[in-house]
Amino acid sequence: MKKINKSLPPNVLTQFQQANPNADWSDFRDAEQGNAYKALRMLIINDQGGLCAYCEQTISTRPASSQRVEHFHSKSDMSHPEVNWALEWNNVISVCLGGSSAIDDDHERHPTPANLSCDAFKAHLEGRGQLSKDIEGNVLNPLELPAFPCLFAFDKSTGELKADHAACGAVHFEGRNAYSSLAELVEQTIKIFNLNCLRLCDERLEILKHYNQQITRARKTNNRNIFDQLAKRWFLTPWPSFFTTRRALLGKYAENYLESKSYNG
Repeated sequence: MKKINKSLPPNVLTQFQQANPNADWSDFRDAEQGNAYKALRMLIINDQGGLCAYCEQTISTRPASSQRVEHFHSKSDMSHPEVNWALEWNNVISVCLGGSSAIDDDHERHPTPANLSCDAFKAHLEGRGQLSKDIEGNVLNPLELPAFPCLFAFDKSTGELKADHAACGAVHFEGRNAYSSLAELVEQTIKIFNLNCLRLCDERLEILKHYNQQITRARKTNNRNIFDQLAKRWFLTPWPSFFTTRRALLGKYAENYLESKSYNG
């Protein structure tokens, strides 16, 4: 998961909300024969640099049927009647299908629900009564993530993401946190979105494989600038798939380059 910055309103959703404050999500989706929804989805994906807000797979190049608008705080939560979560601009992000598509995903190798992720796994937990719809503070909100430092570490042996305890301890986190530490919030976020399912770990290990191949080739040619070159190649334009994995792999080289580009999400 990486930091997301939302573009400033007005947009098709905020304009619809202003005109229809008590409408629901289906009302918006039906507006203008669905053209408003399509425009919103494209805007959100562009804000996110083309990546799923949770697992960081590239979604901008996928067909529209494989792109989903997710409500971070469940739109069906009625515990805050003063908030219409369905039409709240800062509550909508874009995500992949989370391993739920039998067409796009190999369910024989990666059976569900064990390999659901992102909002698909969150919905699975909500449906089983294992997760409150009032999710604020129980998982990281990508809009509240700090740009620096990276709060995640990458386990090269398993492909798993973990909390970087040193980074978590060094940052003053101003977002909502229901736990005793920021590191625990990171770990719970990974768990609730199932970001360490086998399907995603396999994808991250492929990134590691290609990374190692490039480092090996650079060593054979005595290319001492390979890490700086990779940082520029990966992060020059928004954004490569599995951004956080690549960032963790390159460590200080990624941080230095992102700082030089004034990275803020």
